[in-house]
Amino acid sequence: MALTGSEAVKMSFLEWIYSQDNFDRIKLYEENERYYDGDIDIKLPANVKKYLAQEYGYTGNICRAVVDASVGFLSKEPVSIEIQEEEGKEENIKKAEEWLYEIFRNNNLLIKDFIKALRIQAKKGEFAYKISRILDDNDEKVVDYKITVLKPDICFPKWKDESYEEMEYFAVEYVRYNSRKKEKEWFAQVIWPDLVKEYSRPLGSSKDQWKLINSWENKYGFINIEWVENKIDDSAWSESDITEDLKDLQNALNKSITDLVYTSDKEAFTQTFLLGANQPLDPETGEPQDIETGPGKLHIIPASADKIPKLGVIEAGNFQGLHDTLDKYLDLVSIITKVPRIELNRMGSSGFGTGGVPTGIALRTIYQSFIGKTNEKSNLIKSGLENTAEKLFKMAEVDNIDTKFEHQEFKTRIHIRSGLPSDDKEKMEVQEKEINNKIKSRETVMQERGIEDVQKEKELIDNELSEDDIYSDRIAQELSIEEDI
Repeated sequence: MALTGSEAVKMSFLEWIYSQDNFDRIKLYEENERYYDGDIDIKLPANVKKYLAQEYGYTGNICRAVVDASVGFLSKEPVSIEIQEEEGKEENIKKAEEWLYEIFRNNNLLIKDFIKALRIQAKKGEFAYKISRILDDNDEKVVDYKITVLKPDICFPKWKDESYEEMEYFAVEYVRYNSRKKEKEWFAQVIWPDLVKEYSRPLGSSKDQWKLINSWENKYGFINIEWVENKIDDSAWSESDITEDLKDLQNALNKSITDLVYTSDKEAFTQTFLLGANQPLDPETGEPQDIETGPGKLHIIPASADKIPKLGVIEAGNFQGLHDTLDKYLDLVSIITKVPRIELNRMGSSGFGTGGVPTGIALRTIYQSFIGKTNEKSNLIKSGLENTAEKLFKMAEVDNIDTKFEHQEFKTRIHIRSGLPSDDKEKMEVQEKEINNKIKSRETVMQERGIEDVQKEKELIDNELSEDDIYSDRIAQELSIEEDI
């Protein structure tokens, strides 16, 4: 029996979201989540954990440190929005910029959900921005928009071809609470450029029990989703910061810590032994007592009767080899992840030493590869937010929302500032060289330093110089100093 059109669409959707490719992808997300959350961490004694933190800045979870390093670096300041100006349209562009800023602010995209997006991007390799309509009380007219950051575990983009750039459709599947039925259920929404369909099925039901519950025309002509990756290459799915190499190093570090704890328990203390004596007897049973190990214990080793007992000492074990191994592993983590060692050891003794914190060129040199890595991340998120803004303007025009501005081709620019501190002294020295070498004018440099009215500032400088001259002349007269002419 031939399938109807709706049945074919349903089967296509089911075949895709339950394909092996998506199964492996989601399984990898779950594994990365466990490594980030520390479910693979060994349980360390408090004193050992404190020692490791002081000596190496290492307390067990390198995967979390790697992910959080880039998140903290890129979330120093809120996201800023700018729409490129056009001559004669400044007022209209200003209104559009204010409207877009309000949408982003109301949806926490400037700070809170920006940090959320950064962390999901680093942990799992990708995420999605989804634009949803907000209807009026009668569910008839669009009055606003909601932008949500979706974790990739619930997302199923279906790509048109091997370029992985254009989607055939986008599906999202998750458990939601049905207020009408007063129970939880599985829910799925599938978005095509011209159609939106929603399905549901009871919890615990088989995967072929989806029922169509709603559908409507997608009048925008595009999928209102923006897929954002962590790295760009020719693969269908992006790579997380928690790479297979990093997981191997995390496992190796855990093994080394286990060896350190075990060896410390057995060999960390000086032990004494008595050779040639008889084992003491249990006063109650008369049986020889068991030999105990550990600090403060005496080992009694029996010998033949003609041997004179001798007292000996076993020196504490040398753990420097294990310490060096930990140190080398952290170096490898830094090389593989491009995260500076000073980010991993939390300013421990292996950091800057006693020479102070580097600034300017020295700090940028240390962070060079890390900056390159985070630049790719921030550029991909900027592109995602700019495309989201473009879709917002188009949706607002189609929905005929009162935005207080006239619709035109807006060119939105998103700015993300990284956390590397700037060296003001070095910057001023460079600017002075640019003036002396005739690369920039003094007025341009003054503008770069944040002086809005350069002409007024120059007049104030001239006035101060004149006052200084008058003051110098008066002092010279009072002290009867004659200038040579």
